[in-house]
Amino acid sequence: MGSLQKPTVLITNDDGPLSDESPFIEIFVCALQNKLGWNIRVCIPECQRSWIAKAFLVNQPVVLKEFEPSADIKTEKGCWYTASGTPASCVNIALNHLFPDVDFVISGPNLGSNVANTCAVASGTLGAAMEAAIDGRKAIALSFAFFNSDISDDKVQNACNIACSIIEKLWISDAWKSSNTSVFNINIPLITDPEPPIYITKMGTSRFGSLYTRLEDVDRFSNTNPVTGLQINNNKVDESNLSKTQKQLRLAVDDAKDTNSGNFSVDKRTRVDGEDGATYVFSASVAIKSTAAEGTDIWAVHQKAVSITPLRPELCSLGNSGQASLWSHLGFIPLN
Repeated sequence: MGSLQKPTVLITNDDGPLSDESPFIEIFVCALQNKLGWNIRVCIPECQRSWIAKAFLVNQPVVLKEFEPSADIKTEKGCWYTASGTPASCVNIALNHLFPDVDFVISGPNLGSNVANTCAVASGTLGAAMEAAIDGRKAIALSFAFFNSDISDDKVQNACNIACSIIEKLWISDAWKSSNTSVFNINIPLITDPEPPIYITKMGTSRFGSLYTRLEDVDRFSNTNPVTGLQINNNKVDESNLSKTQKQLRLAVDDAKDTNSGNFSVDKRTRVDGEDGATYVFSASVAIKSTAAEGTDIWAVHQKAVSITPLRPELCSLGNSGQASLWSHLGFIPLN
């Protein structure tokens, strides 16, 4: 396909269909259609699958269901699917069984940023993009970074406009080929400025503290998305659309309340770390420790600028790395 022709694009994500946990999927597709006129195909997880990286649930069959988006989106039969698998399995099935003619894959927009090495190895958004790259397709991982829990409509629309402009430029210039890149990891801040700085960045480094919170400490998180830290608006969320994680969290808290008559300090709930029955829930939104070195994706997001980080799916082999004498001393045979 020539670079000026309108591409056919596969959209996937790790947040699932439109919901409070996945507020960007449809408005972004509308922007791609209205601004660029591109052909859109969609295969997304049936529920939130954040933090699952490029995993495949090999013992669970993947079930597809066709669904119709809102009336604002132009679509045809056989173009929108949910799948019971992971983001990576959505991409693999879509590219090899549903839409083999797609030109490139966009994973996202993710609710929240995906920056640094910790997100690169854990993010379902990046995992889906990496799966596309391993399948030989051009790919983009797209995330919308929010500040102070502000995901207002005007900022989301602005981020979609910025994303469309960037993605169109990447496509027309075939930036994947010219930069020897497989995946562009793009983080766009949710701000009102229509022209923020756009930086080509390095991947930052960060580390995790504890990703889990003890159950006796979790009552204050019971109405909070454990991944993003955003408050869940219970008046708008249908229980049937809650993620498995949120259902488990609510059931655990409700069970503890029923057992202890609402008293969260009794011995039944205060188990010692390592004791049988001690229970932990995922609360990664408070766990990531990062250093915003200048020129990294973390730094750019802190500046409320756009970060574009070129990536490849290969794990970088250091080879001999100048340590041939060390390996020989240990009895290993270094190869060039």
